[in-house]
Amino acid sequence: MELQLALYDNESLKAKRSVVKRVIHRCRHTFNVAAAEVEDQDSTDRATIGVVAIGNDRRFVTSTLDKVEDFVERLAIAEILEAPKLIETY
Repeated sequence: MELQLALYDNESLKAKRSVVKRVIHRCRHTFNVAAAEVEDQDSTDRATIGVVAIGNDRRFVTSTLDKVEDFVERLAIAEILEAPKLIETY
């Protein structure tokens, strides 16, 4: 999943990094997913965070990503603009 976030009232990269680190840390520890900032590193008002969940059940992975999206929205420290999901099967 690619979480595209809007960061309002953010005037520096340092403040942005603080918000991004909080979101990533909480998602990792709450849902046992991998997460990292993947785009918009030099932008102060946007952040793109990639979130990955691995499992042997497609419904479980989809459910986990949906819960992560809801969790980030409830944190209310950034607005989710888009959250496209791509589920791959191997």
